[in-house]
Amino acid sequence: MMRRAVLMLLALLGALAAHCQQAPAFCTTLVPDAKVFDFGRISEADGPVSHTFVLRNEGASPCVVSDVTAWCGCTTARHDKQPIAPGKSGRLTVTFNPRYREGRFTKEVVVLLNDGRQYVRLWVKGEVVPMRHPVTDDHPYHYGGGLYMSHRVLPFGRLEVGETQELQLRMANDTDRPMIVVLQRRPNYRTLSIPDYVLLRPGERRIVSVTYTERHRHAGRRSIVIVPRVNGQEAAELRVTWLPSK
Repeated sequence: MMRRAVLMLLALLGALAAHCQQAPAFCTTLVPDAKVFDFGRISEADGPVSHTFVLRNEGASPCVVSDVTAWCGCTTARHDKQPIAPGKSGRLTVTFNPRYREGRFTKEVVVLLNDGRQYVRLWVKGEVVPMRHPVTDDHPYHYGGGLYMSHRVLPFGRLEVGETQELQLRMANDTDRPMIVVLQRRPNYRTLSIPDYVLLRPGERRIVSVTYTERHRHAGRRSIVIVPRVNGQEAAELRVTWLPSK
């Protein structure tokens, strides 16, 4: 019985060794023509830019690009699907979308080889020169008279007595003339801190801070309206709301 078990074990080991000898080797030497590509200064208005890396197989076994991972939704990659034979090259095209990516950037792309057993890291970098976006991108609500703002409702959350919360209100003058915006509270709720008026130059866009400190405990929801007057003309209402106190 013991002899039979030993023979079976030896046969199994032999089969495993034969399988290992027949299994394909994996590429460990896929060399890019450059690790980093610099786009330089690019214009946001011109849209996405692309660069193609050349990946040369300097090993003795074929290489297969299984997947490419970019850690940012602004960066995508397209690669050759077929195996790269020894001594041959494949291509990997990296595309960067500069929309809303003002300033300098460095983006990493990881090339996974042979089901992730190896990888190659590449980078693209550059600097985005921003464009002026349409006013409605950040200020979707037109209040009248060329005044655009980011909110129809400013919602304050549930606060403890003595706790303060700050919200940001974006305001934009989408005209070619100066604008005086008077912000009238109805009712005149002075515990809400907001500028009494805002001066906007032609085409100016500004962020206004709106703060509130909970002075007393309140059991129910509350709201007031703020009525902007644009160069003396009454515009649409901005509503401010509060949840009950904590």
